[in-house]
Amino acid sequence: MGFQNFLRNVCSKLGENNKPTYAVVAIAAVKGICRPTFTMMDKTEKPETKKYTALREGLTELIAIPVYLACGYLAGKCSPLFTKNVTKEDFLNNKVKQDIANGINNDKITSAVKSAEKQLEKYKMRATNNLRFIGVCAAALVAIPALCSVTIKPVMSKILKIPSETPKPEQKTTSADIRPVYNNKPAVKLKSYIAAPQTGMKVGGV
Repeated sequence: MGFQNFLRNVCSKLGENNKPTYAVVAIAAVKGICRPTFTMMDKTEKPETKKYTALREGLTELIAIPVYLACGYLAGKCSPLFTKNVTKEDFLNNKVKQDIANGINNDKITSAVKSAEKQLEKYKMRATNNLRFIGVCAAALVAIPALCSVTIKPVMSKILKIPSETPKPEQKTTSADIRPVYNNKPAVKLKSYIAAPQTGMKVGGV
């Protein structure tokens, strides 16, 4: 019975104040644990590939959790900007407003005022949760991909000790380096004719 009461209280509290941030953080935590585990359990992949993929998935969710929390919290703090002009009088009907203006105070008016206060609180809570949902969506669409693209690659390079290859500068070919090729025959050296011994018949009998 003790555990059932505890579970019932937890579920009721989550139902009364179910923040969108709780859901996405829970999903990110489960993905950060299960996806790398299942990746490492895959026997069809190479160990290097499994290690790289599991590390990338774990780092992605590790970055996502604090970003979700921060964006949801900051978006929820903007709620007073949208609800500051809403008061409990907006939830009272005209008859009750007239009775309050005339100074009438009875149990019916007191009950109506309390009901209006509760409705105002629920209205502000819905506005806060809606803004938190917008903040979570902004985190998933913009903030998390931007941070992952900036941080994951250098962090993984340090953890896995991947050397950073620097591309070699391209050598530009100039016109001076281009030499025309007329044929494939070896060039005949003039010195070979001059240095060759002079034998045989000579012209003029000398």
